[in-house]
Amino acid sequence: MNEKQARPSHSYRGAFAIAAAALVAGAGFLYVKAGQGGKKEHSAACEAARATARIADGTAKGEVAAFAAAKDPEPMPALAFNGPDGKPTTLEAFKGKVALVNIWATWCAPCRAEMPALDRLQQAAGSDKFEIVAINVDTSRLDRPKAFFEEIGVKNLKFYADPKGDVFFGLRQNGGLLGLPTSYLIDAQGCEIGRLSGPAAWDSPEALALVRGVSGQRL
Repeated sequence: MNEKQARPSHSYRGAFAIAAAALVAGAGFLYVKAGQGGKKEHSAACEAARATARIADGTAKGEVAAFAAAKDPEPMPALAFNGPDGKPTTLEAFKGKVALVNIWATWCAPCRAEMPALDRLQQAAGSDKFEIVAINVDTSRLDRPKAFFEEIGVKNLKFYADPKGDVFFGLRQNGGLLGLPTSYLIDAQGCEIGRLSGPAAWDSPEALALVRGVSGQRL
């Protein structure tokens, strides 16, 4: 596989910053930088996640060096969205396994660029211990996201969507969402281990080591 094809270009990394202030096509709202919001409660529930976050911090190198491990892990905000069958589901449904929650949209060029790599990561590391939950946040022309999956030949990712935009706004207000794409690494108890803002080469050896390290899979 050609290395340049496998990794998002630097121009897409720059586009991430532009997307953070872009007018969302068809959605009618301005995508602005979000604050961290108030301090979340129940941090004691994530005490065990501290050790996992330290593992992630020590493993995030190379292509995923931008991954920011949580110093004080907190429960991930409650997220509700549609599952592959179109029926409502929640992030709570993924408790028991480590999840990489990727927030993306078809109007986001960096999101589109990294999606094939996410598909390959799911193929390499997907198991009863780990799953990628790529949530599409398009709010108009809802036929486009699935068509995009078909266009690029996605074979391993399941299609999750939030056509109402609730995930986007919820994370913007409570989850520190700064732009798209953003990927949150969540432990089996639903605590945020850390996040990576912007695109990444998720099919790289460094990304695989990060995922396997926090999910307890053999390297």
